[in-house]
Amino acid sequence: MNVIDKTLYHQIHPFKMVTDIVAAFVAVYLFWLHLLIEGLVVGFIPSLAISFFMIKTMDFDKQKQSRFGKYVKRYMGKGADTARSLGFLAMLGGGWFHMIWIVALGFLVIVGAWVNGLVYKRPMPLEVHQAQGRKSKARVH
Repeated sequence: MNVIDKTLYHQIHPFKMVTDIVAAFVAVYLFWLHLLIEGLVVGFIPSLAISFFMIKTMDFDKQKQSRFGKYVKRYMGKGADTARSLGFLAMLGGGWFHMIWIVALGFLVIVGAWVNGLVYKRPMPLEVHQAQGRKSKARVH
């Protein structure tokens, strides 16, 4: 598996997801207390360190073959990644300014980025469609 695929599929590994969720909420709390450096460290360093470690040392074939992996391949592009990042920054800003509704809105943006494929169905990319066609033809013969 190449680095690009590992970068995509490591995001859905349970260890990575738990790390990101816990770090995000602890970082928002630290921002709420106006502990800027601590909040930035907790908000970014664990996620980056775990990502680096996982991409360098782990295999993600199980994630790639799962239904969630297929979903991520199809729907988690640069737009969804950008939305997730902006949602996290909104959560941090809401924490800093003690505006819980902005924290909640940022959280909803992140959730929306993850579930966008359930709401907005996109056509299958041509190369995937062609690959599935080759598989079905192979079974017929």
